[in-house]
Amino acid sequence: MVTESVAWNESKPVVPDYVIISLSIVTAVAGILGAFFLFVRGYNDDLAQAEADLTNLALALQERTDGVFQSTENVLRDVVSRIPQACLQAHEFDGFAAAQTTKATLVGACHSLPQLVRIDLVNARGRIVGSSTPRPMSDPIYLKDTSYYRALATEPALTLYLGEPMRIRAMDKKVLSLARKILDADGNFLGVIVATIDLDHFERIFKDHLRTHSQAITLYRRDGIILAHCPVSERALGRRVWRPNTPLQRLIAKNIPTLIRDVSWIDRKERVMALHPLAHYPAGLAVSRTVAEMMAGRRLESRVVAFFAYLMDIGIEAATLLGLRHVRTGILRAASESYLSRHDVLTKLPNRFQFVEDLKRTFLASQRSSTDFALHLVDLNRFKDINDSFGHAVGDEIVQAVARRLRERLRKTDLIARIGGDEFAIIQRPIRNRQQAIDLATAIQSAMRIPCTAGNTEIEVGLSIGIAIASTDGKTSNEILKAADIALYAAKSDSSCSYRIFDSGIKDARAERRALEGALKAALENKELDLFYQPILDLATNQMWGCEALARWKHPTKGMISPLQFIPTAEESGLIGPMGDWILEEACTTAMTWPQPLKVAINLSPVQFRSRDVVASVRTALEISGLPAHRLVLEITESVKLTEEATAALKKLKALGVSIALDDFGTGYASMSYLSSFPFDKIKIDQSFVRNMLTSADSRAIIKATIGLAKDLNMSTTAEGVETEEQLNALRLAGASQAQGYLIAKPMSREAIASFIADVPKPLARKRDESSRAVA
Repeated sequence: MVTESVAWNESKPVVPDYVIISLSIVTAVAGILGAFFLFVRGYNDDLAQAEADLTNLALALQERTDGVFQSTENVLRDVVSRIPQACLQAHEFDGFAAAQTTKATLVGACHSLPQLVRIDLVNARGRIVGSSTPRPMSDPIYLKDTSYYRALATEPALTLYLGEPMRIRAMDKKVLSLARKILDADGNFLGVIVATIDLDHFERIFKDHLRTHSQAITLYRRDGIILAHCPVSERALGRRVWRPNTPLQRLIAKNIPTLIRDVSWIDRKERVMALHPLAHYPAGLAVSRTVAEMMAGRRLESRVVAFFAYLMDIGIEAATLLGLRHVRTGILRAASESYLSRHDVLTKLPNRFQFVEDLKRTFLASQRSSTDFALHLVDLNRFKDINDSFGHAVGDEIVQAVARRLRERLRKTDLIARIGGDEFAIIQRPIRNRQQAIDLATAIQSAMRIPCTAGNTEIEVGLSIGIAIASTDGKTSNEILKAADIALYAAKSDSSCSYRIFDSGIKDARAERRALEGALKAALENKELDLFYQPILDLATNQMWGCEALARWKHPTKGMISPLQFIPTAEESGLIGPMGDWILEEACTTAMTWPQPLKVAINLSPVQFRSRDVVASVRTALEISGLPAHRLVLEITESVKLTEEATAALKKLKALGVSIALDDFGTGYASMSYLSSFPFDKIKIDQSFVRNMLTSADSRAIIKATIGLAKDLNMSTTAEGVETEEQLNALRLAGASQAQGYLIAKPMSREAIASFIADVPKPLARKRDESSRAVA
């Protein structure tokens, strides 16, 4: 047995030692390589996700920061737009800036935004001549040494400058300056308006977005100067975010969104940084995290243990990982970029690009399946007012709140997108009938009856909705979108209706307005507009008192267009400024040709007070025509808000000798306050009261009270819309000063009014019917 056993052992094959050693080495090397590959794959996956998070945060903060600067610049623009044309002279500017009305304007502007500390007006010599600070300046303060003054004063092409951060020790605040150039009437450097911004405002925004221990957010100027940093670092402010001649310096100089991995000089740690420049200002955001924190818990030892647990799969894993790690990382990055390009960062909803694609797919699917869907375009009412009153940060919260409420009212099959700053689109799919679309619109309106809370403030948010039904309102997705857009505009134009469903009877008012605006601009340039003049009768003497100038436009194809139609278009388009100047000059020049020194009355638009130096326009018209100021009467309505600036302008006009009349008295809500705010020369009684005075006791009472009030205030009265002898006699008995209407005479051309006035010495009562027939 022993012999057999030995013989059997001797017959077994013996594995050489070098083979065992070689296999052990191969296995160990394979294990190390496999562990390394697994570690690298996990490392790249973590890094790709972290990069995407940093990029998204940088984009979101870029929009918020841009909004802060944009709202600040808008305030500066508004203040500069209020400077009268006459004060855009070096010798007038200082006096204007130092006036109490200007200080009130600056104080109001400064308190309109939470980030503003103060607003200053600086003259061409670098001296502060107006400020929002309540305390008077005892000694002159010069800012000639500030970087923004030197830059704006010496560089003609530069209009806006973002200053360096600094600390105001008296207020214990860190601030930076946003300055805007002011030019005089000839385009020369007149001075600077500068807003001082509290850096705590940015630091609070940034702090709310810090999610990890090592995360840092830096607001830098394009030259690398650090404007704000969170976590707060006093030694970082005012220094450059980069070291000279480094990759970070070169990437910031390119001014494009990018990612970089570098060692920060602030904490000397290796960081991954997402850089995103601001859209409208010479600055950018850097959002970063340390690489160590991003890779925390991903140790080589754990990867090795994990590898040996799956040793049986080493061959497959080793063969595939090397080729797939870059592919997977690229897919993640591509997916992140695709998501950002198709979604709104603020609400996480699909954006306009994604919405258009979904609308096309929904339209094609509905045609194939013979189903129907509805498109809702939803627009926030007065969203600009919310941004202007409460700031863009609150506006962003409102948009997010509205997005949440809209989503809650939708089914899983419906789609919602944010396609504009204050506009959403909803594809309601499928629907059985139009009533389903109406029900959704009603549900959305009900959801918005509860005020939105933003910035510790409850804000009422209204919505307008335009609806198009696919089966009836368009043969393509673009036609359906256009139909919903037309319906939306109709809903916004009709204050009595919060939503409209498209039908063929709705006119595309915007297209018509654009066409009318273009034709009106051409008419103004080609001098196609004309003025007609309607006589005004003095009731005490039965003679002509004067005329009211009324704009008329004869369109080449549409014929006569009502002022009720083209005047609002002129106001919306900004054409009312040059049109108003032309009316003033033409009416004053025509009045000088009349054979009698009668007065001429001209209506002023509220927009002229906001966008034009009315005093300068009137003074120019009087100088060109030679008309004595006492013959000119300017008529305004209650829609001209009597701000300090408007009141000051009216007082200047009265100082010239011009009379001021309050038109359409009694039709608004502020008439009494108007009469106490400014000493008008005349009140015009609206024709709606005159028309009903013989049949309505209320109208007679209002007319009688108005005439009595005017007499007590030493004002005259003109009754408009007089059409019968009975009305005229009743107005005489009531004590009205003048009368105007078709009974007296219709509006007539320049030539006709000259003949009419020349014939005035004849009793006007006998000429009324004759003249009316002549111009009819």
